[in-house]
Amino acid sequence: MTTKKYLPLKIVIISISFVLLFLSLTQNAYYVTGMEESVGSFGLIAFLLGWLDIFEAGITWLANPLLIISWIILLFGKSKFSLILSLLAILFSFSFLFFKNIILNEGTLQHGEIIAYGNGYWLWLSSCGINFLGNLIVLFKEKKLVLFEN
Repeated sequence: MTTKKYLPLKIVIISISFVLLFLSLTQNAYYVTGMEESVGSFGLIAFLLGWLDIFEAGITWLANPLLIISWIILLFGKSKFSLILSLLAILFSFSFLFFKNIILNEGTLQHGEIIAYGNGYWLWLSSCGINFLGNLIVLFKEKKLVLFEN
């Protein structure tokens, strides 16, 4: 019952989060020593290949499937589970700030020092953040904790 009632709100939340994620794929996510752009720093490449570095900074890549699964569950399933997944997604994406080095070339496993974060990273983090906040709003509304209504 409540799933249909808040469907327009859920669609807005997912749409905003999706647009931010899409925009992040068009930007550089980070810069390495000398403000150089490594191939992996481009958002789309990081999104597609970030899992290759899963045992180091690539662990943050797990935010991507968590974010997407959260969207699906928010739309069709349980809001509490979607909230948990969205929280994990934002924590994983935020954790990228704690890594100092990243693999520059998967072939030679050459590492570079991360010296700055690009627009792609901040858009990606914003996508996860909007999804988390949206999940909170939906859960509050579904649980009759009317904090956001007039």
